[in-house]
Amino acid sequence: MEHQHSDYNHYTTTSFFKDEQFIQHVLKADDLSVAYWERISGEYPDKRAAMEEARAWILLINKQKPYQPATGKLQLWDKIANQIAADEQRQQRVYRPLKIASRWIGAAAAALILLVALREWSSLGEKKFSTTFGKREQVVLPDETVVTLNGNSAIHYARTWKSEKPREIWLQGEAFFEVKHVAMKNRLQQSDSFLVHVSNLELKVLGTKFNVRNRRSITEISLLEGSLRIEKNGTGAFVKMLKPGDAFMYDSSKQVLTAMNRNPQANKAWTNNEMDLDGYTLSEILNVLEDTYGYEISLQAPELAQKKLSGTVPAANADDILFVIRKVFNLKIDQKANHLIISQN
Repeated sequence: MEHQHSDYNHYTTTSFFKDEQFIQHVLKADDLSVAYWERISGEYPDKRAAMEEARAWILLINKQKPYQPATGKLQLWDKIANQIAADEQRQQRVYRPLKIASRWIGAAAAALILLVALREWSSLGEKKFSTTFGKREQVVLPDETVVTLNGNSAIHYARTWKSEKPREIWLQGEAFFEVKHVAMKNRLQQSDSFLVHVSNLELKVLGTKFNVRNRRSITEISLLEGSLRIEKNGTGAFVKMLKPGDAFMYDSSKQVLTAMNRNPQANKAWTNNEMDLDGYTLSEILNVLEDTYGYEISLQAPELAQKKLSGTVPAANADDILFVIRKVFNLKIDQKANHLIISQN
């Protein structure tokens, strides 16, 4: 096979992962390809780690058994509309620039600017942060707690946290929390607590690292470090204490809390631009593409919906995830704006 030499200076793990020459070398190496990639490894020693990581991902995907329909020729189903709007609309404020036409309206303009500033400051006493589809943002709270927001997610909290009350925050979407521990030695009082309100649950923590995902009436809570207490009041009230390594799922439509057989580290893989696929069905992966990246998806091969994948793959953007499912399931993906039509090849 004739190799076309490229400039690999800017190659990342994902770049090698998508490079057809590199894929063929990993899966069907011959003397020529071995010599070529050994030469590239020598010319670009800083890319060796990326090449090895991409090699591991390619081999992992190649182990997935391609789907084979039970019947001879796959009959395409009519389009099944699965167009679900984003859970929450991002709130935006639009401010019109103030133009000072002349000196005689200077005082009025200053007064108007002050009015707008006061409105922003009051804003019902809340501070808000939100992300658009496919974008992430890291927010540092007044107590130095760090919150990483996934795409299509939002938090809000009181602008000024009173020292005698718990720190409280409200979440929609998905976020990873690294809560600052503020309790003094041999002293624990109400103001040391950090409360996260999500769906109709209250999560009470001290110094803790945990991930929360709230989508489609399902809330997943994964605890990595520290202690966390889940409490629900009213109908179906309960209290559940979590220890590091625990992961639970709460279905608000059924008001049921169940343990998840997933490693909490897997549920925060998105913060490292990766996606841990262990236990995920194709349908659940497509839900992530809709909820986090804003796609509308029609799956024209519904018999694949419950097929499962395994392993960790790059997920810096939606294209990485689509690349994996297309290769594993031998799918055809047609895109019209943000609408994806997925069918069997």
